[in-house]
Amino acid sequence: MEHTNLVLQSEANRQQLAERIARASSPKMPATTHRHLLAQRLRRFADRIED
Repeated sequence: MEHTNLVLQSEANRQQLAERIARASSPKMPATTHRHLLAQRLRRFADRIED
């Protein structure tokens, strides 16, 4: 029983580590890009309301 618990725990750790590596290696979008996209969407929305 103890052996199974250790195997499960090590597999969970391995998976968690793989997820962290994937997150760390993905390209990050700067906050200014997010703000720019939000502003663009808000402008489009405002244009639709005006028409």
